[in-house]
Amino acid sequence: MTENKNPIDAWTVAVLLLWLAIFMAGLFPEIVFHTLRELGYVVTMRALVNSHWFITLACAGYLGWFTFNRCLESGDVADVALGKSVQILILGITAFLPLRMEQLPIYFSITIPFYRYLILSVVAVKAMAWLFLLTLLLRYYLIAGRLVFRNMPLMFPSAFFPQENEKKADPQSEEDTCDSSRQ
Repeated sequence: MTENKNPIDAWTVAVLLLWLAIFMAGLFPEIVFHTLRELGYVVTMRALVNSHWFITLACAGYLGWFTFNRCLESGDVADVALGKSVQILILGITAFLPLRMEQLPIYFSITIPFYRYLILSVVAVKAMAWLFLLTLLLRYYLIAGRLVFRNMPLMFPSAFFPQENEKKADPQSEEDTCDSSRQ
């Protein structure tokens, strides 16, 4: 991928279709989990993984790893790339949260207003995170290339602080500081 707009070819379309499959599996993780288990004729007792959370964590983890690598390719320092990938991982867990989106009309009929607003706000946050991540990938593949990850804001300011290892690695700079303060 270049930093400029990428040409749309067969590989780009294939990768976007694969990402769309990952995003749809993340949008409906319970349905996908149970469907895959039924298609594979896997009995619950013999299943290696017995939770739909595996799909949520796998999709979010892969998205975080993908972001970390793209940030490194775009020239970010490892600490900044790690901070950006952690924030995308958190957004991914939110976007792929196992919440039955197909039951949205039922959520509107909850009689207690507090619970109805609480569940509907979780649905709204999940939808916003899902759309943000989808537009991030669409912008990466179709519009801006690596600049999408380079220009992504970082919400963890601690990634910009100097590390303790860097201070210990250069004892000469500490001696220079002490000598200049004595003069």
